[in-house]
Amino acid sequence: MTLGSSNQLALLPFSDCFFGGTALVRSRSYPSDSEPDLYSPFEPCENRRPLSNVALRLQDPLLRCDRDLGWNIDWAVAFFVDHLEQTWKDAAETLRNIRIRAQSLEDDGLRKEIPYRIFNKLDEVLFAGHLKNAVFLNIGSWGSDVSGATYTHRLGPDPDVKRISIVLNGDVLVRQRDVVAVLIHHMIHAYFLVACGGQKEDEVEYGRLSHDVHFGKLMFTIKRLSAVHGRELTPLDYGHNSSKLRYLDGKYYRPQRRDTPDQEDRAAWYCSHCHFNVQGPSGREVEKWYDKVCKPLFSQPNSVREPQVQTYNQRCHSLDTTRRAALPPSAKSVEFLFQDRPILVSAAKLDEYLSIAKAFSKAGEGGAGTRFLKLHDSTSQDTLMRFLEFLHTGSYRPEYYPFSITATERRAGAAAAPIIKPQASTTAAAASESPILLADVQFAKFATLMSFDECKTYALSRLNTHTTCHEDPVALLVEIYSGCEPDSHLKNWARQFLVAAPSAHPGGGGLEAYQHYYHHPSSGSSSTGTNSLLEPPNLIKLECEALPYRARFLAAVAASGALENEVEKARKELKANEWYDYSSPLTSLSTLRLHLNNESTAAAAAAAAGFFLEPTYRRRTPPPPLPPLVLDSSSCSSCSSSSPSSSSCHNPHHPHHYHHHQHHHPQIPRDRYPDLLDQEQQRLKALRREKERELMREKEKVRRLEREKERVRETKEALEIKAAKEALLDRLKFECEY
Repeated sequence: MTLGSSNQLALLPFSDCFFGGTALVRSRSYPSDSEPDLYSPFEPCENRRPLSNVALRLQDPLLRCDRDLGWNIDWAVAFFVDHLEQTWKDAAETLRNIRIRAQSLEDDGLRKEIPYRIFNKLDEVLFAGHLKNAVFLNIGSWGSDVSGATYTHRLGPDPDVKRISIVLNGDVLVRQRDVVAVLIHHMIHAYFLVACGGQKEDEVEYGRLSHDVHFGKLMFTIKRLSAVHGRELTPLDYGHNSSKLRYLDGKYYRPQRRDTPDQEDRAAWYCSHCHFNVQGPSGREVEKWYDKVCKPLFSQPNSVREPQVQTYNQRCHSLDTTRRAALPPSAKSVEFLFQDRPILVSAAKLDEYLSIAKAFSKAGEGGAGTRFLKLHDSTSQDTLMRFLEFLHTGSYRPEYYPFSITATERRAGAAAAPIIKPQASTTAAAASESPILLADVQFAKFATLMSFDECKTYALSRLNTHTTCHEDPVALLVEIYSGCEPDSHLKNWARQFLVAAPSAHPGGGGLEAYQHYYHHPSSGSSSTGTNSLLEPPNLIKLECEALPYRARFLAAVAASGALENEVEKARKELKANEWYDYSSPLTSLSTLRLHLNNESTAAAAAAAAGFFLEPTYRRRTPPPPLPPLVLDSSSCSSCSSSSPSSSSCHNPHHPHHYHHHQHHHPQIPRDRYPDLLDQEQQRLKALRREKERELMREKEKVRRLEREKERVRETKEALEIKAAKEALLDRLKFECEY
């Protein structure tokens, strides 16, 4: 054996210290981590330096520290990586110095003091000092199967210790690089316990003390940092790969290892199981997970970093606040952001809704994809709950229960829109508590804004299923045309809603039929044949003065140009079908309303006229014009003395019966009352002309501003040319003088 090589051993002089202490000394101060170690040095007998006060705190069993950063584990990973990337060069240099320091301690025979002397420096450079005073550090002897164990708060081997406990296995701490790697391994577990709170029995899968993607991202980042100066910390891994030879009692031996952990190891939920054969995800899998789950956290509100998240309770139809540690992993879930509050939903719920999954894939920066999706700002709480219920059950409340209506009550071609019915009926009273149509319109509008095609299709299918509208029809139209430009499907539905009528076209008698829009008893007449329904289309009901919709409907039309266009189209369609006329229908109804001025509301007046009190209205031959409103006493007496079977006198909805009860009013000729609808049309036309003139004035102002801008630009160019000429002349004069 030839001496002189830097990697060979130097003999020490024969003395008592040779037998009692350091017999072999390494002549190289900082070897590569990849070189095998041929020996295990003995413990020193002298030159033992005392630990600092900071290091002594690591062994104080009575020191208390219950630090909890209140983060979720995904943000803990993102913060760690961002912290190192911001100080990458300085951190790499500090880590290199720490490893050199560890090698120096090993050369001095202080191998088992390395963890205590470098712990705080590693905490500062890697974990931003979050582990200071939060960890109790000790060294034990557990064979070669494990590198050590990290225990959650108050559950370490020492019952007096209330902090996080790290117990390293001294049997595997053979070389300084093993000591550094094993210590960093367990400091990662301790960092997750500090950042996310203590481990609980039902939160094992969360990843604080396991070796999944969260642990892997921190481990691979530290290994990449250690390789900046060309010497990667190779022993740092999911498991540990210490030397196969051990020195004990004066001889080397090869330890026996278990192939699989014991059952009692798996049952210990309060500590880590860091066996030598632990396998974890690959670097590519870890990076793919990090880009999807952790990177988007920096562009999201701070609420996504908290350990709690809201989830949908299907049984109670409510939102519950739940700890993330008790929920499925982040990689198997998505989060909707409603008013900066995250709502977690299992990713499996999106398998049937491709448009929603596509929205997540486009939501990341540059279309990279993310698990966070912000809902539109106009989304209400009720619409949010319907959306969550739809994801979990395939439908949403309120459920639709179709009201009884025969097939002949619909006008041909209007099967996609409901018919306005009175809100005072029995079925409508129950429906008014839960506005079904309004809920469907709001959900369809929400789905349009978010580009959720499946949600939109379902909402439109529900809208097209309704046969009657017992809700406020003006509120439906306002909801469709408020805010942004309405969807084309909703606009088509609104137009069909305006022209929808329950009966077939009366065949040339639309004007005449609507002029006698009063209820007549059947009196043995058949419900088929020449008899037909005389209930008008929805638009005429909305414009009728006798109903409570007119004022709000006209205000909605004036406020929305899109709605005004649809109303004009609907009017043209109804006029083409002879349903719509401006001279007769509203004259009779308005006159009737004036005669009933003692009623409290317009709805009561319509009910007194027989309007909408039964599901069908039948027409015989056109009755003669209405008689004068003032009747003499003889007619009243003759009516009162008639037979009880006479339906004309005893039917409270018959026109003649109505005149008998209104005999105290004076006679009012029909020609005294102008056509209100025609007046309203003229007013709207005048308003439209005024708006057009105002628009022309605004356009003229814009043109004047453009001309003024052009003059300013020309003036500026002329001044610049003049200044350039003057400068050129001055230069020429200077050159000539020179």
